[in-house]
Amino acid sequence: MRTIVLGLFAVVCLVVSSGAGAITFGEPDVNNEYPNVASVRGIVEAQNLARISCSGSLVHRDAEKVVILTAAHCTDAWAGAIAAGTIDSVGVSFDQNNQVNGTTTNATFYVRGGVPISFPAKDAPFEKFDYGLVVFPASAENAVGQTVSERWGALTAVQVAPTVGYLSDLIAGVSNPTQALSFTAVGYGTGEKFPIPGEETGPATPSGTNNSTFLIRYVADGLTYNAHNPSNDVLRLSMNIAKGEEGTCNGDSGGPIFYEDQSLGRVQVSLVSGGDAPCRATNTGPGFSRHEAFAFIACARVEGDVSAVASCVDDRFGS
Repeated sequence: MRTIVLGLFAVVCLVVSSGAGAITFGEPDVNNEYPNVASVRGIVEAQNLARISCSGSLVHRDAEKVVILTAAHCTDAWAGAIAAGTIDSVGVSFDQNNQVNGTTTNATFYVRGGVPISFPAKDAPFEKFDYGLVVFPASAENAVGQTVSERWGALTAVQVAPTVGYLSDLIAGVSNPTQALSFTAVGYGTGEKFPIPGEETGPATPSGTNNSTFLIRYVADGLTYNAHNPSNDVLRLSMNIAKGEEGTCNGDSGGPIFYEDQSLGRVQVSLVSGGDAPCRATNTGPGFSRHEAFAFIACARVEGDVSAVASCVDDRFGS
């Protein structure tokens, strides 16, 4: 969703047309059903400030590193901000509610030190090959000295689509995919709350900026199949916010799109990348439908530290 996507850049420029924004009309993950979905943000150490917000999923962890899968337009933004000196690194939090003491920019519990790595051949800035990784040393800590393991325990990595043809086979395996297939988006959106009488919290509106963050993990069920183009790696899902249906908007960029497979369980088949301008009708994202995507994500699992992942990407995709 391009409105969501461009919402990411609201910190440094005006919100323009479409991108992937905050979960709208979804439900907060109060039961922690999606503990491996994370809020990912740029960190300004001197001010303990978190800014430039996206979502992501835990794709790998080992004794040396923790790796988050997100959108390349997010990793591009963080890399640019690090180069410009406006943030120091990328931070990650798996807390269900990141509004510390009622504020939305407090970085206290975000484990920092993450290095953003983008898929080099992506179709900038959205949708096609919009894959990014953020790699943290396993020893990285938040402002109170906690590592990912110490704060959130033994998190399990998501299961990414197991084969290049998984999504195509799924769609081909039902007679009416637009009616039969349903997907779930999970993310930490940004934007102002809908004014719900008597409620202090609620789903975020599509019109909010990236500075007015709504950093609660939300779940949007019932996104339905619209179209899939394996050749350009784009999956389109339908949602109708105007009718109160659930969907994604600013800040959900990089967050996972799941399909509940009867045999495999919860499978991540896409991530939030773009869509229609008002975040009200269409969610678009890469569909893990090309070998290049699998080769890039496989770099998250190489032996070694942060530099080993970066070297893997350079070796496989460097010019």
